[in-house]
Amino acid sequence: IRSCSVPKFIANTLNLIDWNEIVGICTASNSGDYNTVTSVVDRSEAGSEGDLLSRYRKLIDNWVNAGYDLKEIEWYDYYPGVHFDISVQEKIANIVNAEPRRVFVSEVYPGKFVPWHWDIEDKEDEWLAEGRLVRYVVFMQPPQAGHLLPLEHTCFYNIPQGDVWEWDDYKDWHAGINLGMTPHYLFHFLGTPR
Repeated sequence: IRSCSVPKFIANTLNLIDWNEIVGICTASNSGDYNTVTSVVDRSEAGSEGDLLSRYRKLIDNWVNAGYDLKEIEWYDYYPGVHFDISVQEKIANIVNAEPRRVFVSEVYPGKFVPWHWDIEDKEDEWLAEGRLVRYVVFMQPPQAGHLLPLEHTCFYNIPQGDVWEWDDYKDWHAGINLGMTPHYLFHFLGTPR
């Protein structure tokens, strides 16, 4: 039995990274990855082995069985070196002392959400062969009404801009919810400790 998951505060990064600039870049971009339940399954069917697709389908079945309207589930992803400068990834890597494996900014529009889930990674086995995995989240915006990140037994709300938090386990269950009036941006970092 796993003990109660507790995230750990690492640092505030406002003096190192202009998060408002990164939010602005993502907001202005029209090339972020648009994700829906259908697009995620289609991508995994196109290029994945059976086990990865079955994990996606099991997760989606949980949502269907809970009564979610799958058409309401959507989010965007933005990537360092593609949508914004790679130096942001490197600065966070140095703060958390980990080699980046999967780094992205998520965006959830007002009234949208991503229900309770854990992130399924197609290269997870490869990365675990290099060592254990650690996950961090950075709160990119000043506190915004209605921006929520439930994570296992914690719910992040009104967190100071630039705060970096380490997850207890990279596979922790979480959700993205935007009950506010502005898009909700989070910086996600999955890596291998140096």
